[in-house]
Amino acid sequence: MPKHTPLKPDEYGGFILAFEPARTDSIYESLSDKGIASESFSAEDWSFEKCEMIFLARREPVPTIFGAALMRRMGGTGGTRRIRMRITEPLLFLPSVDASEADNSVGLSHFISTAENLKRLDSSTWRQLITLLKNLRTCEAEKIDHLVARRMEDRRILGDDPKSKRVAEQRDAVGITLNIANVDKRPILGMANVEDVQNIRSILEILDAQPIAERSLIEHDSRIFNIELSAEAIDSASFQENGSEVRVYVVDGTPLETATGTDLFIYQERYNSFLMLQYKAMENDSLIRGWSYKVDGSNLDQQLQTISALRKAFPVISSPKKFSDHRLSDDPFYFKFCERTRLSSRDDSLSAGMTINAEHLAYFLSLPEAKLDGAIRRIGYKNLPRYLNNSEFIALARSGWIGSKTTTTEMIAQIMRSRESGRSAIFSYIKNKQASRGESEDRVI
Repeated sequence: MPKHTPLKPDEYGGFILAFEPARTDSIYESLSDKGIASESFSAEDWSFEKCEMIFLARREPVPTIFGAALMRRMGGTGGTRRIRMRITEPLLFLPSVDASEADNSVGLSHFISTAENLKRLDSSTWRQLITLLKNLRTCEAEKIDHLVARRMEDRRILGDDPKSKRVAEQRDAVGITLNIANVDKRPILGMANVEDVQNIRSILEILDAQPIAERSLIEHDSRIFNIELSAEAIDSASFQENGSEVRVYVVDGTPLETATGTDLFIYQERYNSFLMLQYKAMENDSLIRGWSYKVDGSNLDQQLQTISALRKAFPVISSPKKFSDHRLSDDPFYFKFCERTRLSSRDDSLSAGMTINAEHLAYFLSLPEAKLDGAIRRIGYKNLPRYLNNSEFIALARSGWIGSKTTTTEMIAQIMRSRESGRSAIFSYIKNKQASRGESEDRVI
């Protein structure tokens, strides 16, 4: 498939999309109830922009346009040759615009597309259609203009400055937490407005979330983390779905964060377990032709030594009393080596990279394979043969197969009780329902 050349703003024309009746009803209901829906398109016909504006139509009993929305590409293809697109920010017309109103100007019937037969409107016809619909539904004219403007927004987290990088890491941390809790991150991350990154306190400011208002919840979480969240939290938010609840706090650095570099603390109530994740940014080095993190000259060795000392202080683990206490690995410390790319909020994708626990990472760095280019130690795709991708890490965490055991969890909370200044960290409390085997495979990537 030839590479798609993005259209210039004055060249742009969108689509009028219609689906078979049952699918149309399903999309309409999903947009009405949740504000989000998805659809698949033939890969051979795919030539979408990063963000498309679409009008949604029915073909029967007469052609009608019942709404407008934005459409962005989702990650993956589900093992098929079809491209999955997410439909968001719907504007539903009441009443719908039928052919008797629209055909006189733009020939509505002729321009309606299907998922198998896409017909992009030329820029002139597209502008005529927008003008017509604004005139026919004057009460929605301003909202139509808003969608037109939203389509052209560059919604990536731009810049290589520390603030932009930090917000990008926080976005990934929230996404990982929501995935582990089996809460759909798509409408939460996918609609974040990242234009004003430099003027926000944290990523929570621009996510679609409810503030944590109940004092009892904050006090409960403070006891779990052994820190005064109500006084120290920069931002807080709550996310709920299908019986699962996630409470997220962005706080100033703790002694544990300062010493080990931890950026994300996740506590799962079901397993009484902590996971701690530190982000490391890889560079795409032209000399070694690939993404890698340069170990020598960094503070990674010192952080691993601190983690090793902490682990030696952990109490001896007795045999688990409950099945939920069993772990494949009870090491709570993990590192995520991320590709340093401009994260986009146009979809829900997490940062690409490699995740590995501290114990295995320390062992790898002692091997000759760690020296990727002569005497310099690096960690990258070319020399780290085994690691967890996003899907694997989230699936293991969600099922409680990795993370601290109960006695270790108590000690971690004690370490976290006092405060120091440092880089902000994210604390996440997950109160989740018991997932079925089928659910454990959902919403991972």
